[in-house]
Amino acid sequence: MTIGRSDRWGWRMLATLLLVIPLVAAIGGGQASAQGEPGPLKIGTLFPFTGDLSEFGPEFQKAAELAANEINAGGGVNGQPMQLVQGDSATSPQQAVEEARRLIELEGVSAIVGPAGSGEALPVVESVAGPAGVLVISPSATSPALTVAKDNDFFFRTTISDAAQGVVMADLAHEQGYQTACVFYVNNAYGQGLNDAFAKRFTELGGKVTAQVAHEQEQASYASELASCTKDNPDVMIAIAYPQSGSVFLRELAESGKVPHIIFSDGLRAPEMFEELGWDVFEGDYGTSAGTTETDASKTFDQAWQEAYGAMPSIPYLREVYDAVYVIALASEKAHSDNSTAIRDALRDVANPPGTIVHPGSAGWEEAVKLIQDSQDVDYQGASGTVDFDQNGDVTKGSILIWRVSAGEIQPQETRESELGGGAATPAATPVA
Repeated sequence: MTIGRSDRWGWRMLATLLLVIPLVAAIGGGQASAQGEPGPLKIGTLFPFTGDLSEFGPEFQKAAELAANEINAGGGVNGQPMQLVQGDSATSPQQAVEEARRLIELEGVSAIVGPAGSGEALPVVESVAGPAGVLVISPSATSPALTVAKDNDFFFRTTISDAAQGVVMADLAHEQGYQTACVFYVNNAYGQGLNDAFAKRFTELGGKVTAQVAHEQEQASYASELASCTKDNPDVMIAIAYPQSGSVFLRELAESGKVPHIIFSDGLRAPEMFEELGWDVFEGDYGTSAGTTETDASKTFDQAWQEAYGAMPSIPYLREVYDAVYVIALASEKAHSDNSTAIRDALRDVANPPGTIVHPGSAGWEEAVKLIQDSQDVDYQGASGTVDFDQNGDVTKGSILIWRVSAGEIQPQETRESELGGGAATPAATPVA
């Protein structure tokens, strides 16, 4: 049979359609799956397993795994086991950005818990996660600069901003009778934000900031920076840094024989560092970090941690990691989706009032899922506190712990609950039980 030109054109069109229809069906099928029945929820954990904050990473991962294990024991998310995909931020902005891209583009995570530090969190949310439309919740990035990050509303945090910690540090310095202070801070968003918050409050209280000296991470020596900070013999040095760098400059201070009074930031609440340097060198010095008001949920967390891992380490933000996993999972359940935008859009619904208060733990998870499936509102209150997010993704309430180096330990002294409104912190003291 001879085929004419018009017939040949018709056959070509038919062949093209036969090729295109399966492709369209495949694409349409994928979209239907994404918009209909969700796949397993995958959450990336972007913690520092190497670098300046490497002491924190393994413990953060344990807290995330504790939450995931409880959720899966309670039936999983959308009826399926949730998954954690691990990444290493290396306490480096460049590495954190690369790992965020891997988690999003190759691993296909729906959300990320982390990074730990503000210096990593800011570039991750502004250059990777925000443009990609992927939810990020940091448990420990505290810089006030993150409140106004260009994140397309995809960045949240379960810890209170350093607008609160800086106020508590300044109040503590004033209460200890210190009239002059120098600030020795890591040169990133975390250090700059906390330095600014401290200096503003301390000056308002009548104190004098004699020097504000930035330092880079993981230098071989900090002798010149330390000399600049302490040249006017301030009453106290405010040390805002990370453990590996802290080990270097604190050793240099100790070897100089001229160790001033110090108030440590949360990044230096690191028992291994003090063990290495010698606890007695810093006996009696204070520090601040994220704190927790004791509630049923915090006690449940403490018990679950001890059963799973033994004694709890004396580093901050474990409860905030745990709560971040829970609110992402709850939002996914509420949205009945593993799509990141849908999860983001449901996040405030499950974390903020109104709604029936729900708590972490397998039993609490099962109760929350039942309420959601019955079209009821829920209000998650976690191990770290109420976890209510404002329009910027910041928690509106939190606690700052005052701790002290004493008798070879980091000993809690008191917590000060803070509420942020209009960028100002209003702390109130609560003794530690």
